[in-house]
Amino acid sequence: MFFNTAAKEVLKENGKIAGVAGQRKDGSKVTVHAKSVIIASGGYLGNKELLLKYLGTTHVNVAARGKSLCTGDGLAIAQKAGTILDKTFGYCGCEYGGTNPKASRPATQDKYDQNLAFKFGIYGNLLVDNQGKRFMNEGLLCDYPMSYGEEPTLRHSPYYAIVDQEYVDKMRDEGLYEYLTKRGANHDNWFIGSYYKQRGALKSLDSDLEEGIHEGWIVKADTLEELAKKTGFDHLTGTVASYNSYCEKGEDEQFGANPWYLSSVKQGPFYAIECEVSAWSTFGGVKTDDECRALAEDDQVIPVMYVVGTDNGSMMYSPYYDIPGFCYGSCIGSGVIAGHGASAYVKA
Repeated sequence: MFFNTAAKEVLKENGKIAGVAGQRKDGSKVTVHAKSVIIASGGYLGNKELLLKYLGTTHVNVAARGKSLCTGDGLAIAQKAGTILDKTFGYCGCEYGGTNPKASRPATQDKYDQNLAFKFGIYGNLLVDNQGKRFMNEGLLCDYPMSYGEEPTLRHSPYYAIVDQEYVDKMRDEGLYEYLTKRGANHDNWFIGSYYKQRGALKSLDSDLEEGIHEGWIVKADTLEELAKKTGFDHLTGTVASYNSYCEKGEDEQFGANPWYLSSVKQGPFYAIECEVSAWSTFGGVKTDDECRALAEDDQVIPVMYVVGTDNGSMMYSPYYDIPGFCYGSCIGSGVIAGHGASAYVKA
């Protein structure tokens, strides 16, 4: 085990994998001779350049409060050794709400030390893009935050939750579960409800909204026209008018959201909460076979180079599954597969 040491390249001798070359923090070099190599560097969440290249945006934040150590080094090393990348890139999104790099208490896990206004980034209320246009079925983001919610919010990050004072009051005093069950959601038609039943009301919402306004990621206005002017959203008033008509009819004619999610935006003051997506990790990378062995051009196997976890580009796809622990499971499973394969090769 070498701490504070970066792997730099996979070594080859006579065309075969022979180990790894690394560099310590003080600049000195390290050479590890090995009959097999397993690459497991955790993806590229900490590399803005690769986020832009593979996900199309830099507005992706680390869900674990801080910077990611995973900067795509494993992918670079593997490609230098002659591997190819698979075509699927995505991310394992944080299912607990939007976030914002301007916030002093960004959304992380489902704990109440975050600013609770970020809950509006996932509660199924009206969401718009930076023109004030609605872009998705917000109810699906609440019900299936990863499989249905990741791609639309990624493509429109930052996106904006638009709520009025009546909705704020309901979330502060009742919470999402009580509010939506009164509107028709129940155990049979709203499977995620049991999760929200345990979460309760957003009791500190008033002060949290003020905090967001002070930090610059929430805009408040007495009228919708004023909110549109402050945000620069040219289509906001028209979007809200159409959305309110769906709320009155109880039918979402644009995206088909379940009626209990349709909450009209009428009672001022009004709020626009700027949200960006956050992620636990990226995924996508080196193309492998079903034994986690890296592939070169024409899908030729590199027998002793294995790629596991979120560096492996052939195990997961975009959007991510709404199955708790799937990324963990893939990391553990691929590690076991590669470990057995590498060990068998060395012993042969």
